[in-house]
Amino acid sequence: MTNIKQQIDNYFGVSKYGSTISREMLAGLSTYLSLAYIFIVNPAIMSNTGMNITALLFATIVASAVSTIFMGLYAKLPFALAPGLEMNGFFAFVVVGTMGLTWQQALGAVFWSGVLCLVFTIVPFRKAIIDSIPNGLKKAMAVSVGVFVMTIGLFLCGFAKFTDGHISGIDFTLSPKVIALFIGLIISLILGMKRMKFPGGMLVAIIVATIYCTVNGIITKTPATSNWDEMISACFQIDFIPTLKLLPVYLIFFLIDFYGSIGKFIGLTSTTNLKDKDGNLPNIAKAMGVDAGGTILGAFVGTSSIITYVESAVGIKMGGRTGIVALVCGILMIASLLFTPLIGLVPVEATAGILIYVGYLLMRDTDSPDDQHLDKFFLAVTIIMGIISFLTFSLDKAMMFGFLAYTIKQVFY
Repeated sequence: MTNIKQQIDNYFGVSKYGSTISREMLAGLSTYLSLAYIFIVNPAIMSNTGMNITALLFATIVASAVSTIFMGLYAKLPFALAPGLEMNGFFAFVVVGTMGLTWQQALGAVFWSGVLCLVFTIVPFRKAIIDSIPNGLKKAMAVSVGVFVMTIGLFLCGFAKFTDGHISGIDFTLSPKVIALFIGLIISLILGMKRMKFPGGMLVAIIVATIYCTVNGIITKTPATSNWDEMISACFQIDFIPTLKLLPVYLIFFLIDFYGSIGKFIGLTSTTNLKDKDGNLPNIAKAMGVDAGGTILGAFVGTSSIITYVESAVGIKMGGRTGIVALVCGILMIASLLFTPLIGLVPVEATAGILIYVGYLLMRDTDSPDDQHLDKFFLAVTIIMGIISFLTFSLDKAMMFGFLAYTIKQVFY
């Protein structure tokens, strides 16, 4: 047994990053619980296209699990992957709902966007972009990721409402869902204090918030997965034929995935010991390849683009540093397919407060005592990027603004 543990440690580099196998596994469980809501939310959103909701649940779980397991075993990084909220909304309500494309054509657009991302990864153009980003902009991205994580928390509890990718209202009512947010947030804050030294604080917060939600009737209904024919009915239904009409759709899917993943890789690891002495993330090319491959897989099984999830921050902030986090998370995703009613045991509202807390940690830890303070330009860019993340419920738009602002600065100043 000791020899097996040592082999696992050597393969993933657990001791190298100052972690333990038990901590990695706990971080993987926490990451899974923080994002399991997507197995309910993604089918609910994408079923507006006319797709079978059981098929969507199957596609969401399979694409997420396979991509996350590959991220753990191949890239050896603690990132979980699943269909992005910003992607499935665009897929269902804009591409199919407004533009009138069939869901098969929309899956074709997802497929080709994944191919583009994979090509730019192999070149390797994406890695070159990451290596060229100045430290000030990297800090701005980390703050934007933190704001986006907090925005998701506000959205899940119904405090912030979004329509067509823009904020449409704020509900100041102290509803049971909002109370669940405060319960998770307060417990996370208390157990996260340095004097407490409690490594599983966020997991405890999720459990307590789940109990509160259950007592107050806040539950989630999950689609059944008993009919195999329904489960695989969306697989291999892609309309591959590219047309000029679909070109803008390809580009939008591509840009959201392209810039979003860059921002997450940087933001999620900005204050960790995962980076080498030159500030580079090891295996970043492999991680980007898995991210792109996940989108292609998602199109084949019948769901929107697979992206690296910001909820990975939950496991990372608990001390998870290696691919074991992703591996455990991916295995639990597969188990979800066998025990789908268990997914609803943790309602989306139970994770809202923890996401607020994690977003706060990402923003708080962006600037360490050893770092130089941001100059006025990057400070302004950071603030604007954070505002864009919140108002548009989108990370990619914030990333694109940051790149554009920095490019203009370099050209004119």
